[in-house]
Amino acid sequence: MSSESVRVVVRCRPLNDREKAESPEAVLSVEPQLCQCSIRRPGGQGDPPKQFTFDGLRGCRLDSCGLRDVTVWHRLSRSQGVTEGYNGTIFAYGQTGSGKSFTMQGVSEPEAQRGVIPRAFEHVFETIQCAENTKFLVRACFLEIYNEDIRDLLGNDTKQRLELKEHPERGVYVRDLSMHTVHGVGECERMMERGCRNRAVGSTLMNKDSSRSHSIFTLHLEICRTGDSTFTTCMVPPVTFTCSNS
Repeated sequence: MSSESVRVVVRCRPLNDREKAESPEAVLSVEPQLCQCSIRRPGGQGDPPKQFTFDGLRGCRLDSCGLRDVTVWHRLSRSQGVTEGYNGTIFAYGQTGSGKSFTMQGVSEPEAQRGVIPRAFEHVFETIQCAENTKFLVRACFLEIYNEDIRDLLGNDTKQRLELKEHPERGVYVRDLSMHTVHGVGECERMMERGCRNRAVGSTLMNKDSSRSHSIFTLHLEICRTGDSTFTTCMVPPVTFTCSNS
């Protein structure tokens, strides 16, 4: 694996009202230009802070925590490689209430707070529109892993338990997972919204609408090179994993 195969970007959210009321003392400081963050122990006046460096970092200020100018999809993926047969994955990790689902999905307005997945949709379809001598078939699927059960969030029966299988040619796959052909960003966003309504959520001390599961939204691209009659299949899976505290 090359040094550029895996990249890590950290997004630090601002303190919410409850956190400000309980402990107004900030223990995290960030230097986005250096991609570094420092964490100090509360009350540890003489202890040096622990410093960490990443491939990218967004600060805690409301006007700087958006994804517009960091272009996370380009930092974490192979950019144009997803339409050339390479698989690409974005994996969101953090404790409950840290903002994983919001980072991946975001909100439509303001534009700066749109999530990684909608931005990935735009990137993929813009690349498709600019491609020459190439035809694409784009299909989407959306599954949830909850209490070790796999459910199809876009299926006719979202409560049905699906099975994880392995094929000598296809590799690991989910049997009977529905696939839906999409032709643009709008259709992808509607698929994601539909699936999110079927996700398992619950209230925690950190988040009243916490996602209580792991979810994976995947775009499957089938690519036909019309110039040399070659056929290539690749997957572009922006992934959001939601983890709860032990």
